[in-house]
Amino acid sequence: MKPSTRWALVVLAIVVIGVLLLLWTQQRDQPSESGVAKAPADPVAAAPKSEAMPGAEKKPEAPAAPIAPKADEPPITATVLFEFDRAALRPGEAAKLDELAGQIKGQTFDRVEAVGYADRIGTNPYNLRLSEQRAAAVRGYLGSKGLDAGRIRIEAAGERTSVTGDACKDMGPERRENRKLVQCLQPDRRVAIEVVGMR
Repeated sequence: MKPSTRWALVVLAIVVIGVLLLLWTQQRDQPSESGVAKAPADPVAAAPKSEAMPGAEKKPEAPAAPIAPKADEPPITATVLFEFDRAALRPGEAAKLDELAGQIKGQTFDRVEAVGYADRIGTNPYNLRLSEQRAAAVRGYLGSKGLDAGRIRIEAAGERTSVTGDACKDMGPERRENRKLVQCLQPDRRVAIEVVGMR
C-alpha cells in the first residue's frame, strides 16, 4: 500500500470517529419523552448555532433595550409639614408618607431625596440643624415602612427657599410669641420628598 493511500485512510478514520463522537454527544444531551436520548429529527435544530444552514438567512439578535425612566409620568413627590420648632412628624402628615411608600414599594428607583426646611424665625445655624432633623424623621418613618433607608438621601436647607415669600412680610417681631407670624410661616416648616430615577 502506498504511503499516500495509507495517510488518506488514517485521515478518513479520524473524520469518521469525530463525526460519530459529535452525534453521540448531541444524542446524550437531548432527552426524549421516554427519558432515553435520541438524535434530533429536525436537521435545522440539529445544526450548530454558529453554522448557517444552506439557504437560511441568519437574523441578527436584537440588543436588550435599556430600562429608561418613565418620561411620560410626573415624578412621585410629597411634602410634609411640621409644627413650629419641632422635628416630630405630625399625625395628619404621616398619611402622605404612607401613600408615597405604597406607590414606590416594589418599584425600581435610584433614590428618594428628602430636603428639610425651616421658617425664618430663629438663627440660621439653629434652623439648619432643625431642618436636618426633620428630613431625618422622614427617612426614619419611610424606613419603618419597608423602604431601604440607605437609599433615602437627606439634605438640610434651613430657611432658604421660602414658600411663603412676601406673604408674611411686616407681621411684627420675628419671635415664637408672635402667633400670627408663626401661623403664616407654616408652609415653610416642611420636608419636600421626591423619588428620583423611577423606572
